[in-house]
Amino acid sequence: MVMYIYAGRSWIQVTSKIKKEYPTVQYAAAMALPPLSIRGDLGVVSTAGVRYAYPLLKSFAKMGPQGVLGATKLLRPFSEIVDSLGLKDPFIRNWVDLLSFLLAGVKSDGVLSAEMHLLRLLFSDFPSDKLPKMSEPSQLMTENTRSDLYVALPVLSQGKKWVLLYSTWRHGISLSTLYRRSNLCPWLSLLVVGDRKGAVFGGLVEAPLKPSTKKRYQGSNDTFVFTNTPGRPVIYHPTGVNRYFTLCSTEYFALGGGNHFALYLDSDLLNGSSLASETYGNSCLSHTQEFEVKEIEAWPVRTPRPVAFKLVADTPLLTGQFLFVVDFLYFT
Repeated sequence: MVMYIYAGRSWIQVTSKIKKEYPTVQYAAAMALPPLSIRGDLGVVSTAGVRYAYPLLKSFAKMGPQGVLGATKLLRPFSEIVDSLGLKDPFIRNWVDLLSFLLAGVKSDGVLSAEMHLLRLLFSDFPSDKLPKMSEPSQLMTENTRSDLYVALPVLSQGKKWVLLYSTWRHGISLSTLYRRSNLCPWLSLLVVGDRKGAVFGGLVEAPLKPSTKKRYQGSNDTFVFTNTPGRPVIYHPTGVNRYFTLCSTEYFALGGGNHFALYLDSDLLNGSSLASETYGNSCLSHTQEFEVKEIEAWPVRTPRPVAFKLVADTPLLTGQFLFVVDFLYFT
């Protein structure tokens, strides 16, 4: 899950290519041989071909001629497979080099692809790029927009069906109605706003949205704001400067805070504004600071994780050593 969190959609694309271009049958030969028996020279005949002839032939029989031909790629450096996938993300390449080092003591350009066959098991554990179903089509989000937002959601939201909780065209233009309906699904929800100039923006909020006459914020570091004004969604996550995530006033609704709100909607949900906020470090989400609302939708995406309380994200989470130990044990 670490790769999915930090590399996002790039990692999903890589795992999809691995599954498509290097299917499991091509790894059958490697699964039949211990890593130490595999060499990149003619010595492989004695270390693998003779000693492990029976399991190797059994695997070849299952794979067929085309699979056997594809399996020859397993005798090449693993870096060649990585290059053939068009893998450019430096974070992912460094991660692959780390796994190669933990397994064989060398980087990916010095380890045979067959020795990295266990990576195939790792790839199969990550979320698919297939979007979950929706209860009905969105009036604001295209599939491309939804795809980018889906990747930005917390990992536990993967695979959950999206059910329309609130929309101005179905439930009426009313802030109180939005607050009331948020009680039906008390977990993370994606709030999507469309203005009359074609911009689509909004944020991930924690429901229920509890209205108050006092300036009392709610929410957590799982939230974010987004905009599609650059041409595709840009996600702004919490900066950790403050905890002004969501403000549910009886007179207005706002996301972010500090000197300005990232997103502000008035009580009749007809007008709003957007400015740079310290909470999310965002720029203006709409084309102009002031805008007229066209549509608003709310889509619950998952149930919240059970926690006793949530800490302020002002210190790093020191789990790197444990992560490396787990990976070393998993691949050996």
